[in-house]
Amino acid sequence: MNLRNRASLVLAVWLWVGTGPAGDAAAQKDLGWDPAHTWVFAVGVLNWKHNEMFGSFPVKERRDADLIDFFRQHDVPADHIVYLQDKQATQQRIDIAFAEQLKKLGRDDLLIVYYAGHGTKSDNGQDVHLASYDAGDEGVPGWSVNSIPKKISENCACQRVLWFIDCCYSGQAAHAIANSEALPAFACVTSSSASETSTGHWTFTEALLDALRGVAYVDLNHDGVITLAEFARHAERDLAFGEEQLSTFASTGGFDQQMVLARAPALESRRVGERAKLKWRNDWYTVRVLQENGAKLKVHYIGYGSDDDLWVTTDKLQPIKPVQYAVGSEVEVLWKKKWYPARVLRAKDGVHLIHYTDYQSSWDEWVASKRIRPGKS
Repeated sequence: MNLRNRASLVLAVWLWVGTGPAGDAAAQKDLGWDPAHTWVFAVGVLNWKHNEMFGSFPVKERRDADLIDFFRQHDVPADHIVYLQDKQATQQRIDIAFAEQLKKLGRDDLLIVYYAGHGTKSDNGQDVHLASYDAGDEGVPGWSVNSIPKKISENCACQRVLWFIDCCYSGQAAHAIANSEALPAFACVTSSSASETSTGHWTFTEALLDALRGVAYVDLNHDGVITLAEFARHAERDLAFGEEQLSTFASTGGFDQQMVLARAPALESRRVGERAKLKWRNDWYTVRVLQENGAKLKVHYIGYGSDDDLWVTTDKLQPIKPVQYAVGSEVEVLWKKKWYPARVLRAKDGVHLIHYTDYQSSWDEWVASKRIRPGKS
C-alpha cells in the first residue's frame, strides 16, 4: 500500500441527472451554474523555484490537472479556462493572465478562482500570500489573498464569484471578501482557517469532487440535490476528522449558499459515506465507506489515491472519537517544537481555537488535538 503526501487544491463542476423519485424532484431545481457562462482561473503549484523555502509536493495523480480536464470535458469553453501550472505560474504571468481574463466576463457570468500550493503569512500577519512559482525572488512575496477581491471588483463585470483555496492559512479569503466593499457577490470555501496550516493531502479536493459529481452521501438532507452549503459542511467534517483542521466557508453580497452544484441519487446503503478509523501498520487513518457487500465494506483512505482502496470486514473499523478539550481548559500547545501555556476558547469536531497565555490575541489559532496536552496543575 502506498499512502502518499499530496498538495490539495480545489474545484470542479459536474452535472448528474438522477432517476427515480430523487431525480424527479431534483429536476425541478435549477443548477446554479451554466457551463457557457462559467469562467475558471486556476493556479496549481506543486514545486517551486526556491525549493529550500517551499517544499515540493508529489505530482503523480495531481488533482488540479484532473479538475481542469473535467471542466474541459463538461462544456466549459476552452477560452473560458486559464490554468497555470508550476513553472508557468510566475507572479508576473498570474497578474497579467488574471487581469486579461477579468475584462472578458459579463454580468451573467460566474467566475471561479482557484489556487493550490503553499500559503504564507505576511510579515504583519494581516495578509496571506499564495506562493507563485517564483515566490521568494526579490520583491515577489506571492499572490496576495487580500488583493484578489479588490482586483475582481475593480476590473470585472460579473455578479458572482466562487473562490476555492487549498493551502495553509487559506481562511484569509473570508476576511478578504468581508472587507470588499463593492460588487460582485462572493462565496469562498477553503481548506483551513486564517490562522492554521493545511494538510498536504488531497482531502479538500476530494470533498469538492464528491459534491460536484453528485455523490449521494454529500446530499445531507437527501432531497436529490447538493448545494454549496452542503459541500462546505461535507468538507468541514472530512478535514476535521481526516486532518484535524478547520475548513472555512463564507459569503458576501447575498451570494446564495443554497446554490445547487449537482443532482444526486439516493444512497445505495446506509453505511455508504460513513467515516471511520482503520489501522494500517501502527497508525490509524480516516476512511470513508464506498460500498457495502454483506459483512464486507469497500473503504477509501480520505485524502489518498484510489489505488489504496480496499475491502475490509466490518470489525476492522473503529468509530471516530475526536479528542476534545472543554472550553476554558488550561492546556499546553506545541509550537515550533516548544510547549506554551494556553487556554481553549472554542472547540469543534476535535479542532481547538486557543489563546496563548501572555500573548496578544493575534496569536490565537486553531490547532489539532495532537498539538495539545493538559496544562500543568
